[in-house]
Amino acid sequence: MAFNFEQDTDWIFTFCKNCWDFKKFIFNKPINFETKASYNGICVSCKKEQRINLKEARDYYDHLNDHNN
Repeated sequence: MAFNFEQDTDWIFTFCKNCWDFKKFIFNKPINFETKASYNGICVSCKKEQRINLKEARDYYDHLNDHNN
């Protein structure tokens, strides 16, 4: 399933610097990949808040989408 950047979402999977693995992060509001450089998200595994670089996350999901289409 491809990631849809046009749809409002308040979570993504990205690398957790505390767990040292890709984990699900939740955010207080929907993510806007176009206007924001980063957001604070909370890892659902370790519950630590981290600053998530949205460009890196967007590049990761673009790469996955390329392989899913």
